[in-house]
Amino acid sequence: MGRSFPGQDTTEKSDRELRIRKLARKAAAEGMVLLENDGILPIARETRIALFGQGAKHTVKGGTGSGDVNARDVVTIYDGLRAAGCRIVNEDYLNRYEEAYREAEEKWKQEIYLAAGSEKDPVKFYQAHAELSPKKPDISITENDIAYAEIVIYVLSRISGEAVDRREEKGDYYLSDLEEKELRQLAGFPLPLVVLLNTCGVMDLSFLEAIPVNALLLISQAGCEGGNAAADVLTGAVDPCGKLTDSWTYHYDDYPSSQTFGKRNQNLIEEYYTEGIYVGYRYFDSFGIDVRYPFGYGGSYTAFSFETITFQQTDVGISCRVKVRNTGRTAGKQVVQIYVSCPSGVLMTEQKRLVAFQKTRLLKSGDEQSLELTFSLRQLGVYEEGRAAWLLQSGTYQVMLGENAEDYTLMGIMHLDHDVIIEQLSNVCEQTDALKELLPPKTLKTKRNRTGSSCTVLQTDSTCAAVLNITGLCERLSELEEAAEHAGQRYLAAWEAAVRTAAAMPDEEKACLVVGARNFLSTESVGAAAGSVPGAAGETTAFPAYQIPSMVLADGPAGIRVQQQYEVNTITNEIYGTESLFETYENRFFGKLKHHKSAKPYYQFATAFPVVTLLAQTFDPELAERVGEAIAEGMAAFGVQIWLGPGMNIHRNPLCGRNYEYYAEDPFLSGKMAAAITRGVQKDGTKGVCVKHFACNNQEDNRMHVTAVISERALREIYLKGFEIAVKEGNPVSIMTSYNRINGIHTANSYDLCTTVARGEWKFAGFIMTDWTTTNGGGSSAAKCISAGNDLIMPGRDSDVQEIMDALNGKKQSKVTSDQLNGCAARIIYAARAAKKEN
Repeated sequence: MGRSFPGQDTTEKSDRELRIRKLARKAAAEGMVLLENDGILPIARETRIALFGQGAKHTVKGGTGSGDVNARDVVTIYDGLRAAGCRIVNEDYLNRYEEAYREAEEKWKQEIYLAAGSEKDPVKFYQAHAELSPKKPDISITENDIAYAEIVIYVLSRISGEAVDRREEKGDYYLSDLEEKELRQLAGFPLPLVVLLNTCGVMDLSFLEAIPVNALLLISQAGCEGGNAAADVLTGAVDPCGKLTDSWTYHYDDYPSSQTFGKRNQNLIEEYYTEGIYVGYRYFDSFGIDVRYPFGYGGSYTAFSFETITFQQTDVGISCRVKVRNTGRTAGKQVVQIYVSCPSGVLMTEQKRLVAFQKTRLLKSGDEQSLELTFSLRQLGVYEEGRAAWLLQSGTYQVMLGENAEDYTLMGIMHLDHDVIIEQLSNVCEQTDALKELLPPKTLKTKRNRTGSSCTVLQTDSTCAAVLNITGLCERLSELEEAAEHAGQRYLAAWEAAVRTAAAMPDEEKACLVVGARNFLSTESVGAAAGSVPGAAGETTAFPAYQIPSMVLADGPAGIRVQQQYEVNTITNEIYGTESLFETYENRFFGKLKHHKSAKPYYQFATAFPVVTLLAQTFDPELAERVGEAIAEGMAAFGVQIWLGPGMNIHRNPLCGRNYEYYAEDPFLSGKMAAAITRGVQKDGTKGVCVKHFACNNQEDNRMHVTAVISERALREIYLKGFEIAVKEGNPVSIMTSYNRINGIHTANSYDLCTTVARGEWKFAGFIMTDWTTTNGGGSSAAKCISAGNDLIMPGRDSDVQEIMDALNGKKQSKVTSDQLNGCAARIIYAARAAKKEN
């Protein structure tokens, strides 16, 4: 029987690919957010459209770097509108634009090649690709280009990626001069103007105050089916039902981290988290800062009403039953959001926090649905560093039913008679640098929502709402153990077998096991170091003598990043490897696959799903779980065991280059969506996710050496909370540490994060891995990874193995004990065997 190869030997679309692309289209459409609409949308399918903007025929599907997906093709906005039956009337203009764009693209490629130098340095090549982009063509727009149009659509695109943050500059956070010129000209024509935001995240929208726009639709970066999904929303085939996962401000300086983020203050060594817990809407609410579009906001083609039916205690928390009615003319979906205002005591709290959300089914005009939303009182805890404990502070808690973070009504209030400690922990990640955190004003400025109504937290007499005394329930919380079932509990015999195998292996073999499979690609900062699956990020080391298979790890989180085409030697049945890292990048970015003699082509057609931020904008964990199941199908087709996703760092600042890989500015929403997609991927027990980047990976510039100077309270309440939810509710197979340091300690070497928090507090039973090349110049120590409980060093070098052996044998100041090495090895053995078991 001959060797099997990942993917397929034909370019035909498989049933799997066709099914998964339909799901990607659905997820993309349901995450798009309608920001403005004066009634011009939806449009009829036969509408005559004048289409402009670089994103019209070069729609950005997702970001660059490890978050990229090599999809078969990308459905552009142009493609999607034509497929929907719309007529594009300015073909001549688009053809002129295309010719100029191709010339600009060739010049861009040459700039990248020049940046790599005569030595063809792959790192310089990659950096140039991340920093440079083709110059946008300046093609004159005339009245002839809109002569037969009924509407004008302009696609405004942005892209960002790994290793480089975005810039507070024209052409990135702000409109370029060319974009502003084109929009002003188009707005001057006597036609409705619709702008599509094909962006990687938040950008400045102050042009709306000077340029009249009839509709504004955030399509984000919607994956390979983005054009079809956008057409579905524009034509009304799908009612826009996405909600923002970020607050969009009027000015960049409105963000509390704006003054110090990245290059703004020229300090890329220390990043001071002076805003503390006040991130996103928590800051804007608590400091009375008006925003253009609030967290949770999103328009619709229809309208809905909410009604609170019940508000009551349960054995473990609060249950709220809400009736949602479609009061408009068309079918649509709505998201119910519940926020709670917690009292301030010894610790000041944010004005409110999201504690529950749920999306309705598709409701026809006049239809209604009753939803039950629940939340645990643990979600209302604040962390007191002095006592190292989660605390519920005495006072009044207001529970609010909302459409977004600014439009809500009071559901009920809760009273707690005295402070209650609900979980006793120990201090971690000691803050060694001085840090002066912001405190909200004692007298809150009145904040207004989009309709002009006050959106400060409601102050009301208890007779105006349902009232609960939660003192007894809070006192019992510390006695109620949160169930955290994990693999070690479910498969105790397999775990014990892994422990025995680790104990029987010689130390040097174990040191090799905890370091990724070393090969010539292992110096790469963005992984493509797998041998058996071309384009995968890496592999673990196999030991067949001990029945330890290797695991193939592929990048995420917008799909599976593998090489779309590779070749097999028909004589030796071996996969052709690239001859250099430069050629690996060249093939990845520009599709320049080198053809070999005696070669047979194979194809790995992956589906590019909408980026993680757009998926979170669906506010639909059930849909995210289905996406996870589809990703698992792709993993099976390509021979991948571990998917390096979901990414779930917090959107602390809109200029972070990888925000598109992360869900939201809110940790609760992030955790819930990550847990859902994790459950989907891991449903059959043979595939695993790797939640990343643990933690505070909120900056890409100097990402391997920057340290986050942060209080323990902010760390626990904001930046670790999403990971905690994902671990406890999703049970991921793996966690990836981040590149950065936290209070001076590299996260890959942090015992506090890997062992005290993840394994001790959260009962995480999987394995922990480093991000790629954090050792060997990346700032962390291979030996300290093992002593910290970071089990796997990726992609792996011989020097990592030697460092671990020297530490084990007492030849280095850093020490590794046999028990520590055995524990790391056992966790990898367990995971590798589970991934290869029969379904």
